[in-house]
Amino acid sequence: MSDLRIHDISFSGDSMLVGFSDGRCVTVPIASFPQIQNASPNDRAQWQLIGRGLGVHWEVLDEDLSVENILLAYSRTKSAEYELALHA
Repeated sequence: MSDLRIHDISFSGDSMLVGFSDGRCVTVPIASFPQIQNASPNDRAQWQLIGRGLGVHWEVLDEDLSVENILLAYSRTKSAEYELALHA
């Protein structure tokens, strides 16, 4: 995972789409990141890569996310979806 680098961030509805330099992409609910969730679309769009893609920074929000933060939120989302499917 240490080689995984963020390439792009975009937003669609209530989701943050994160593209990685190896071509993979994950979608994470922005509710996983309250600071970003409460931001305006314009403020969300003002991100910059840090650490050569090991993280992303929003100056206007004073918020940083690392690859690990993003993948952890993604994992939690998928685990919750799996649990719901088991009980359906």
